[in-house]
Amino acid sequence: MNVHKAPSLIRPAKVGIIAPASAPRADHRYDEGLNGLRSVGLEPVFKRSSIAHDGYLAGTDEERLNELNSFLADADVDTLICVRGGYGVLRILDQVDYDMARQHPKLLVGYSDITALQLALFAHAGWVSISGPMVAVEWHDPKGLACSDFLALAGSDLPTGPLDPDSPLTTFVPGSAEGVLLGGNLSLITRLIGTPHLPDLSGAILFLEEVGESPYRVDGLLAHLQLAGILESLAGVVLGGFTESDAEPDKPSLTMEQVFDDYFGDLGIPVCSGLRYGHFHEKIAVPIGVKCRLEAGAETGTIMLLESPTA
Repeated sequence: MNVHKAPSLIRPAKVGIIAPASAPRADHRYDEGLNGLRSVGLEPVFKRSSIAHDGYLAGTDEERLNELNSFLADADVDTLICVRGGYGVLRILDQVDYDMARQHPKLLVGYSDITALQLALFAHAGWVSISGPMVAVEWHDPKGLACSDFLALAGSDLPTGPLDPDSPLTTFVPGSAEGVLLGGNLSLITRLIGTPHLPDLSGAILFLEEVGESPYRVDGLLAHLQLAGILESLAGVVLGGFTESDAEPDKPSLTMEQVFDDYFGDLGIPVCSGLRYGHFHEKIAVPIGVKCRLEAGAETGTIMLLESPTA
């Protein structure tokens, strides 16, 4: 894979605002997010005058695709920040202008449903991206962990020390490994299996998060990865937040930890949990597509970045 990194984000700078999935849940939070960007020296740039609400989509497939492809061709904008996740990226993946993306690498910022677009752009165009704060979700608080962490990662200096020095990982299976850090939302990763949009995960350090899926549903998603031969090809695994994941009341269930042990316990690779990443407020930003080292000690572990996410 030939990696194509965007230039470092040196403020003041223009940033493209895209909504390839769902529209903001609240217009005031979107406006507050735009103001948050401006407060740290980032000037929002738009390709459409307003974001439509088309059911659970931020406009028609054509509107969302045209917005994205227009930014891919814009040589004046090096960073694209998503409005929010939700749903909708899968509907437009086949029509993204990947040829243009290879010519103008940009830093794509978002998470959740945006996972599909980030992995597709890595697979087709070698883009490095950041699973990080979105306009209508986190940017109302630009001093929050997600935003400050993103700004540090997107800057010109290679981050030193662990990816999240204030919160060590918990070792699930000890060991150490180096590989490309890839991942995001578990459901979106499994939905890319069998498509040309899932990058080769062989030798990768895979980080995962999920929301609203009970243990048996997560079991099924991990089984899909296993049956596709993906789990056995990994160099390491890092588990983030699996939130809103309680089993149905009065029904027998495995715990989430038991599910993880069934799929990761005997893989023979280092596995850590407790990454402060997922569908909750206090989370870090995580680069996608950079080389890293996972160290899983007897009790705690760390992710060490071996390169910067930007050029």
